[in-house]
Parts: sequence; C-alpha cells; structure tokens
Amino acid sequence: MVNHKKINHYFPFFLLPTFYFLLTVFFGCAVPMRKPPVIPRPPVAGEIKPAKPIKEIIIKIGIIENTGDVAIGAEDDFFINDLKTNEKIKTAADNIHVVRISKGKIIFNKKQFAANIKIIPQNDKKITVDGKRYKGNIIIKINNRKKLTVINELGLEEYICGIMTKEVAPSWPVESLKAQAVVARTFAIKNLGKHASNGFDLCAKTHCQVYGGFDSEDERSNKAVYDTAGEVLKYDGEVINALYHSSCGGRTEDVRNVWSDSLPAGRQAGKTENPEYLTGVKCGFCEKDKWYNWSAAISLKTVGYNLRSSGYKTGDVKKIKTVGRTSSNRVKEILVEHSKGVLWLRSNRFRMAMNPNILRSTNFTVKIKNGVAYFRGHGWGHGVGMCQWGAKGMAENGWNYKKILKHYYRGAEIINEGQ
Repeated sequence: MVNHKKINHYFPFFLLPTFYFLLTVFFGCAVPMRKPPVIPRPPVAGEIKPAKPIKEIIIKIGIIENTGDVAIGAEDDFFINDLKTNEKIKTAADNIHVVRISKGKIIFNKKQFAANIKIIPQNDKKITVDGKRYKGNIIIKINNRKKLTVINELGLEEYICGIMTKEVAPSWPVESLKAQAVVARTFAIKNLGKHASNGFDLCAKTHCQVYGGFDSEDERSNKAVYDTAGEVLKYDGEVINALYHSSCGGRTEDVRNVWSDSLPAGRQAGKTENPEYLTGVKCGFCEKDKWYNWSAAISLKTVGYNLRSSGYKTGDVKKIKTVGRTSSNRVKEILVEHSKGVLWLRSNRFRMAMNPNILRSTNFTVKIKNGVAYFRGHGWGHGVGMCQWGAKGMAENGWNYKKILKHYYRGAEIINEGQ
C-alpha cells in the first residue's frame, strides 16, 4: 500500500513554476492583464478619411432655377416624397425621368403633384440631375415665376467637398487645401439663408460659392475637408464673413474700399468702419498666378453699352479717369466723361459693369487711344480676405493652414464647432 502522505511530503516544490506555466497554457491566466494597444489600420488606397464628429448642419443649395423641365436619374431605387401629404412613392431606377411643370403642377412619372416634392435615394446612392450626380436629397419646387427650382439638400461637409475643386486645384499643397476648406465652411455658415426668399440657403454660382456636386469632388481635396471638419473662423465670438479671392497682386484690400454696404452685421461692424479681420495685409506669395499681371482692351463704345446695360444713364463715353488709390494701390473711384455729362463710380462697380472676367481687378491703370481703353493691372478678384494663390505660395514655403488663415484674417480664431 502506497503511503500518499509520505509522497506529498516529499513533493518537489522546485517544479511549481513549471506546473503553473502549464496551467496557464491550458486554462488561461486568471490575473487581469492590460489590453494591448490598438494599432490604427492604415488607410486603404482610395478610402476617404471619416469626418470628425460635428454638429449636423443640413444645407440647401439651389442648383437650377427657373426651368421648365429637368431630367432625374438615380443609381438605385428612390422615393418621391410629396411634401404636402408626406406620401412616399417608391420608384425604380431603371430610367431617366423627365420632370416638368404643367398647369401649376409638377408632373413626375405621369403622376401630378400639387406641391413641392423631395427625391430621397436609398442606401446613400446618388441622384442625377440633368446628368450630374449629387449626394443627399433633391427638392423640386414651383417658384414664384411658375417655373421649377431644383435644390440639393445635404450635409454641410458634403457640400464643402462639392465646391473645393471649383475654387482651387486639388493638386495644390494640402495646407492650402485645408485653408480653403475652412474659409469655404465659414463663408457657408455665415451666409446660411442668403437665398431664403428663393427657398434655399445658397446658390451654386459665384454669387455664393461655385458648387458642382459629387462629380466635382476629388479624394485629395475631400481629405482636406474631413481633416478640418467643423473648423470655422471667429472674431469676438462670432463667425466671420470669410471673403476670399483668386489672387491679390501683392496686397489684399480693406473691405470698406470695395463695398460700402457690405460690412458684416453685428457689434464689431458698429465699432469700426472696417473689421480687423477684413483689413488688407501684405501677401507677396501669389506671383505664380498667370493673372498676377494682366491687360485688357475695351472699346469706348462697349464701355458705354456695358454701363447702360448695368443701369447707368450714359451717353457716348469720351474719357475714363481713375481717381485716388487705396493702400493696396487699387483704384478708389472711376470718373466717366460722356456726351450727357459725367458719371462717378466706385471702382468695383465699374469693374462689375465691364465684366470681372475681363477687368480682373481694380488694381489697374487705363489709357485711351483711338477710341479704345487699354487697361493694365494686377491680380484677379475683389482682393478682400484670403488670396488663394497666396495661400498656395505660403504652403509651398512651409506654412500650415492655421498660420495662413491667421495672416489673412487678422485677429480671427480657428474654432472647431463640433468640440
């Protein structure tokens, strides 16, 4: 008979570590252990980085106005939502549907709608409007002229993605793209409801910001939007009117020298004639713009025609004189001598009447010879706020987007509204 007590008494305790090691292998360790650090998955080629959590802002963009009909398509089945009855009609995405107006009603798939309709895609697919793809929903409404207005309803960040390549080249340095994303977002928030009387927030033209929908997006510029998601410029706690332009020609301009009636509403506008953040600053980084130096020739006959077309009562134009210069060397006023008298104009109003794509800025000189006005100037745009080509040059010289923005919008802070 085996004496077990004797065996236990002589148990080899030096083998205990090995014994516990085997238990751990087979049954696991009962002692809590720290979780291993999470290693971020490297981004997949072509993948868009998710946006930071921000307050959801839905924006409405007027993409087509005063049309008699519009072609609607979709990548997947969609719903037609009658905004009066809230009825939803599922529609197959197997055709291009021509939506038209007849006797004051919207006609879609032979069905009449007495009120506005909303087209809602399934599974975040795109809706096509006259062949262009758009994210979000499409609203079709009857406007005051008894025509159709087409509106794209989508998230703010998605909207910013759709304007980036319309304003700057996606191949530009990433820090200049981030700067553009912040100013575009700031401008959009500041101007929400600008076209409220038309049933939407902003238009898709240069009057607001040029917007091209999904087809104008680029992965690189989208990343700049998402990397700065929620960030806006503020001054004294208020979102600023973040104006910007193509190139300043060497120095940006005070807003008061461009629009006497455009000063931002609110407390800061009452303190000064020119808010600090829209005061002109030295640039010196936009020389690579091909329109840094430009020239134009306009016949005096065309000058007179353009002025009359813009509502000014003028006769035959005889002379054009520049009167005064601002600190950025832009013309203050224009004196037009014509057969019926004289006309005084702010230089920016004269530029708008002549066509801002021909008379590219108000930083010009003018000489008249043989009935033709010859202009020589610098830069493109009104010159207020951020110079886009200047931002590009700064980024190429190692500036980050925050430094760029603080240079052009003095005293403004970059605030993330989602934090």
